[in-house]
Amino acid sequence: MTFLNPLVLIALVAAGIPILIHLLQLKKLRQVDFSSIRFLKEIQHASAKRVKLRDYLLLLLRTLAIASLVVAFARPALKGVATGNSKRSSVVIVDNSPSTTVRNEYGEIFSQIRNVASNLINSFRVGDDVSLISTSGAKDTSQILSTINPQSLSPQVSRAEPSNASGGYTSAIQTALQKLASSNYANKEIYVVGDLQRTEFANATSENVPSNARIFFLRTEKSPNDNLSVSDVKLLNPVIEVNSPSAVEATITNNDGSDKSGVVVSLYLNGRKVAQSVADLPAGTSRAVNLTFSVSNSGFHQGVVQIDDNSIQSDNRFYFSFYAIQRLNVVIVSSNPQNDFVLSAAQAVMDTSTEIDTKVMSPEQFIYANLAATDVVVTESYSGSQSCQAKLVQFVQNGGGAILFAPATTESNTFAGIVSAMNLGRVSKSFSSSGGSFLSLDKIDAGDNFFSGIFASKQSADQIKNRLVTKIFNGVHVQPNPFAHVLMSTSSGPFLMSKEVGSGFAFVVTSPADSLSSNFPMSPFFPVVVQRALFYSAAVRHKPIQIFPGHDADYRYSGGGIKSAILISPDGSRREVLPNYVGGTANFVFHNLDKLGTYTLTARDTLCEISVNINPRESDLSQASRSEVVDFAKKLGFAEKNIFIVDANKNAVASLERLRRGEDLSSFFAGAALLFLILEIFVSRMKTF
Repeated sequence: MTFLNPLVLIALVAAGIPILIHLLQLKKLRQVDFSSIRFLKEIQHASAKRVKLRDYLLLLLRTLAIASLVVAFARPALKGVATGNSKRSSVVIVDNSPSTTVRNEYGEIFSQIRNVASNLINSFRVGDDVSLISTSGAKDTSQILSTINPQSLSPQVSRAEPSNASGGYTSAIQTALQKLASSNYANKEIYVVGDLQRTEFANATSENVPSNARIFFLRTEKSPNDNLSVSDVKLLNPVIEVNSPSAVEATITNNDGSDKSGVVVSLYLNGRKVAQSVADLPAGTSRAVNLTFSVSNSGFHQGVVQIDDNSIQSDNRFYFSFYAIQRLNVVIVSSNPQNDFVLSAAQAVMDTSTEIDTKVMSPEQFIYANLAATDVVVTESYSGSQSCQAKLVQFVQNGGGAILFAPATTESNTFAGIVSAMNLGRVSKSFSSSGGSFLSLDKIDAGDNFFSGIFASKQSADQIKNRLVTKIFNGVHVQPNPFAHVLMSTSSGPFLMSKEVGSGFAFVVTSPADSLSSNFPMSPFFPVVVQRALFYSAAVRHKPIQIFPGHDADYRYSGGGIKSAILISPDGSRREVLPNYVGGTANFVFHNLDKLGTYTLTARDTLCEISVNINPRESDLSQASRSEVVDFAKKLGFAEKNIFIVDANKNAVASLERLRRGEDLSSFFAGAALLFLILEIFVSRMKTF
């Protein structure tokens, strides 16, 4: 405890005045006995004891009253955390994430956050260096407002609105620390005003925190944790075909502490409801709901999976899109088109409504071919020139599909170069079985999305493996990239593998597509694999983009001839976007897409679609405990003595000031002095008998 007027304490000597008066009144009296009153001695002795007790009590109360009054004028105070009355460099972080749109017993949480932040801004003095940051815009330095006239920030706070983006406390505090690092003020402070949602404190990385930096968390009242959400939607079919049944799997999450039954889940395509299901969700669980549909025309389709409204409105819908294929343009590079198993497999009549247009050309013709309208290139013969390799690699990186069969001739070096350039793996050597020996399929990854709908079960996959493909005589050994998917393998390595390459997709078969190298091309399973690979790799070219609000998205178009395009936002507004051409490829970059829904990029036709959905972590409304908040701040690098948690109520700013400057105890001692005087009056009037 410190005293703001310590010189006044000299007056404490006045507390000795009652004691001095008491001592002066003590006199030695001569005792004279009168016979008429000697019988009253017993009564007199008892009364004297009571008088002495009252006198001592009065002495104590008068002394304490004077001492308390003197101490009150000396202004005692508990020491605060601030360094004197010097100016301060402060950063106010306003949580405007989607979870703040929830209402509790005091109204919308964001309204409470806005009021507390406004009062806090107005409590700063002119000359204090104050910055204002929102969690949604923490990474965009252009949105950070700084001033030495803090009251000028008040209108910005009053106009603030919740955002669909969830930037997170960590990134906002990182930005705040960068602001404080450039300040020479002794008082460096960060104020986080928000609902302190538990998911915001999951990850923390060590930062360069000044030793004198303090952080204050102003938390609102808890919100009702009764939220349901659509946390994910994925297509169960890797390829959507026109007039063919397809399905999506929607994940519905119950963040409530109680069971929910009869939750209605609806699927809308292009604004029309096409499917509906009902689900029961136990407390704190997620459940997958399958919804089937079909489309009657090719191209992009926009979908929404929706549940009934609850606490957070923005997570009751999940937006997605997909491309339905009706025609595939395939180029087959082959030196022997008269005996081509790949061409036969591509043209085989399968259970599909997609038309496959094939064009066969030699490796030399391929070098000069125009691939603008081509979806997939299948190669089983390779030219030794670098031009062939570079053209195929660029085609795939720009969004095309490729199926690479190992060559049966001396072109293995070119094949190895293409596999390496696409970062699929490393071709170590060729192999050729002799003496009637051969390799057999050892494993089929039946659970991969590529085989979705092909196998009824793992047992049926084992039957395919054991009966249809049993002899592989010639091929190459490939050491796959760690990110490549090995779909079929032998005991010596991959037989069929796949990987995303740039904006495209590629498959590699490590054996040639002829009857001398293996019996795979002659099996009934060969056309199934070839056509699925054609559809799968072509679908990637039209693969929709999924992002969270406020994030950037990019798209590359290799068709050429586009000078500009139009980006249509979910609310129907349009803006022109210009591409940046690199090597004949149009690169589009879109910044800070924050509207929930699906954006469409169009030129002559629709080029791509970008779906924006709320971050699933916003759906969990549980509030972090004090220990979780403290641990988070300590991991960031704050000393425990500089971490404070304050309730964001009407008196939050006053509580902060007491915390910073210390608690003034003058009124407490003044009240004590008054109490002692009242007790003195009461005791002085007490009867001695």
